[in-house]
Amino acid sequence: MKRPFSMAIAISTLLSLAPLAVAQAYSVTTIGVASPRAVDNKSDVAGVFQFAKNPPQAHAFVWSKSGGKKDLGTLGGDDSAAFGINTSGQVVGQANSSAGALDQAFLWTQSAGMISLGTLGGPSSVANAINTSGQVAGQADLANGFTHAFLWSQSGGLLDLGTLPGGQQSGANAINTAGQVAGWANVGSAAHAITWAQSGGMVDLGISAKCGSTAFGINDSGEVVGWYNDSTGCTFTSHGFSWTHNGGFRDLGVLSGGQYSFAYGISSSGQVVGTGQSGTSAVVALLWTADGAVHDLNTLISSKTRTVVAANAINDAGQIVVDATAKNGTGHYALILTPIMSATLASSQNPSQHGQAVTFTATVSSIAVPPPDGEPVTFKSGTALLGSGSLSKGVATFTTSSLGVGQHKITAIYPGDSIYAASKPAVLIQVVTK
Repeated sequence: MKRPFSMAIAISTLLSLAPLAVAQAYSVTTIGVASPRAVDNKSDVAGVFQFAKNPPQAHAFVWSKSGGKKDLGTLGGDDSAAFGINTSGQVVGQANSSAGALDQAFLWTQSAGMISLGTLGGPSSVANAINTSGQVAGQADLANGFTHAFLWSQSGGLLDLGTLPGGQQSGANAINTAGQVAGWANVGSAAHAITWAQSGGMVDLGISAKCGSTAFGINDSGEVVGWYNDSTGCTFTSHGFSWTHNGGFRDLGVLSGGQYSFAYGISSSGQVVGTGQSGTSAVVALLWTADGAVHDLNTLISSKTRTVVAANAINDAGQIVVDATAKNGTGHYALILTPIMSATLASSQNPSQHGQAVTFTATVSSIAVPPPDGEPVTFKSGTALLGSGSLSKGVATFTTSSLGVGQHKITAIYPGDSIYAASKPAVLIQVVTK
């Protein structure tokens, strides 16, 4: 089954916000009045926005920091939505070809615009994800009315991925760089979380879930995330899960006092995002960090006007796209959260003697990942530039023996890049004796 529009969550009843945490872990950028569905590793976002109110129409969009929000139009009809984007700027989703008609999967490129990817013989289809090679994962109707997962490529067109033994339906929600697909397939009346690969075909993840399970995300390590429900009576108590080849299934749990959670996406570093219930019964966006802890994202941002209710996707830089509602009930918004880099500074010898070599070590980190290797850190003594060092796994060093006798205010600053903002200066007082 395909994950339902977050727009429905975003425009629902006004939700309460948990108290702000002391430390702000993310900066917040407003994309606009929309629902963001995907973010690539260059910070470009794809999603859906309300194009017209009467009659109601939704259109797919793509957003970038430099170009803002761009309406991708439709296939000739009145409706579209975007669910996936890759770093080449290719966007996938669903759109109709005439007003009121059923939607079909589309691929949008800057050069060709929006084109239909067709169906598997039935009336409708949807494209949910696209990888760096341009392979598309989704689901499409057959002539007999059932739905099957598909993999589309420029050379091969739509490939029916089939079903599990004894099943009749399936769907694909995510795809990684290697072309591994994650999604669902039914066995009897329940959906089972599955993966599919060219070499092994469709595989049931084997999650014990009387009321079903579905995979929504897969990263390049093959780690899968989604939701499952093993409750008696199929109450609304689903939990997010992660699954790996070596470790198998792991329940991601819920917030303290909450009853349910859903995991929607996973980054290369293993951070997971989704949505769930808080201890006060509010719907909130969730982050699972690599240590397994679950966080209400509202406690990791500074926002006095908006509540984030669903985290729909995360990229390998740790950026998260979220649906947010206005606390005064007047709107719903698409936001992108970017990890804030912080720096710490240490000295190899403090105090040191005049003429002695001292190595300063700066460590730059965030709640997600450190900056890319090779990016610089600037070291200063007061206002005078000492030099710079290149980051390796978040650490940069600089060695000097030129400091004079006395106290020196040493600072280290990460200057930022196209994704991350500059860090605040890390400061220490270096004492040099005779």
